[in-house]
Order: sequence, then structure tokens, then C-alpha cells
Amino acid sequence: MGASLNPSLVALGVTVLFVFRFARRELRERTVRARTLWIRPAILLAITAYLIVLSVQLDPFGDGELLAVLAVGSLLGVIVGMLIVRNTRFSAAAVPHAVSVIGNPVTFGIWIGALAIRLLARYALPHGADPRAQLPLNCGTVVMTTVAFVVIALAMWAEIRRYDAVAATGSPTAIVPGTSTRQ
Repeated sequence: MGASLNPSLVALGVTVLFVFRFARRELRERTVRARTLWIRPAILLAITAYLIVLSVQLDPFGDGELLAVLAVGSLLGVIVGMLIVRNTRFSAAAVPHAVSVIGNPVTFGIWIGALAIRLLARYALPHGADPRAQLPLNCGTVVMTTVAFVVIALAMWAEIRRYDAVAATGSPTAIVPGTSTRQ
């Protein structure tokens, strides 16, 4: 069973790297373009699907637990995504079909806290340290991350459209780089 869990650990590792890398990016301003906005969520969605299939194949009797973990992970993902969006500053980008985005130490902390929930689950659940429980827990973590990135991408998409609409009206005073109505 240990060898079959390695793909799960690899997928969890990729997710942790995604989260840590993008948590660090929260602290500096960056331009997010509409054409590349959905790459991260698509990659995470593929990893999520793979882990769900793997979990069902390796533990067909654990479907109830898997569904519960997926539901909790999805709910936490919505919460994490909304908290990130709420604490992110959006402004007009210097290029069309893009938005300038910057988080802050709060958004960094939200990402770290989200990963800490996974570690706590290992110790809080009565069977969390059991290797068989790790795959569903990893699925929950990846689902949480995937849903959070989808929520964030939807917010960025809305901001990109909003700034594109303002630019299309020809009102140069409406777009001031470094400002935003969203805090």
C-alpha cells in the first residue's frame, strides 16, 4: 500500500509548492492577464481528478469518507478564496485584458493557515496518521486549493472585465494605476 500512496504524496507536494509559491507572490504586485488566468485552476483540477480516481481505486470502501473530505475541502476552498479576494488590492494594469494585483501579509497568512489545516487533520482525526487516510486527506487539500484558485480567478476575471469596460469608455481619469475601489 505504501508504494501506491507515492502518487498521492507527489500530488500533495505539487499542491504545497503551488500554494507556497503563490503565497509568496501575494507580497508583490503582479499583472494577471486574462489569457493565462485559468492555467493554475486547470492544472489543479487535473490533479484533483487524478487523486479522486486514485482514491476510489485504492480504497473503494472509503467513498463516504472521500465525499466528506471533498465537501469540507470545497467549503474551505470557497472560504479561503473569498478571504484572499477580500484582502487583495486590484488596480488597472498597464496592458489591456489584465489587472494589477497585490496581496499583503494577511493573504500570505491565509494561505499558510489553509495548509496548516491539512497538517492539523493528520493529528486531529483519530485515524489521520494511517497511510490509508492520507490519500483522502490529500484529496481534500488539493480540492481546497483548486476551489480557492477558481474563486480567485473568477474575482480576477471580474476585475479584468471591469477595468476593460472602464478603458473602453475612454475615461482616462477612471483608471489610475495603483488605486482600486476594492481593498
